[in-house]
Amino acid sequence: DGKVVFAEEGRLFLNQIEWVIDTYQKFGHRNNQMVLQVAHPSDLTLLDPPCLRSIDTRIQDDQLNFFVYFRSWDLWNGLPANLAAIQNLKEYMAAEIGVGDGEMIVESKGLHLYGYAEDLAKLRCLRR
Repeated sequence: DGKVVFAEEGRLFLNQIEWVIDTYQKFGHRNNQMVLQVAHPSDLTLLDPPCLRSIDTRIQDDQLNFFVYFRSWDLWNGLPANLAAIQNLKEYMAAEIGVGDGEMIVESKGLHLYGYAEDLAKLRCLRR
């Protein structure tokens, strides 16, 4: 259709976001299969694979909820921008589906603060 599935340079692509929206619109809200996958299996070979791994979705009580998993997460530079962007995505998807904006539950096995940001973080937290 050009929106959910589209061709570019002779290859077919799937827009996962539009696929999830379309599926919820067509088949209802009780679908436990709508997970946005972020990585490819070949990412295991990368020196720095993507930190965001998946955004699982669920509509409950007419609200779109996100369950987000990061394999690693930069507390200072990543977390604030990532949360804002994912929240914007959730609001867009909820509006397109026709439901409310629900919760976002986020987890990471490796939340960290890099050394270069340590002094800034201490200053922000009013610590020396």
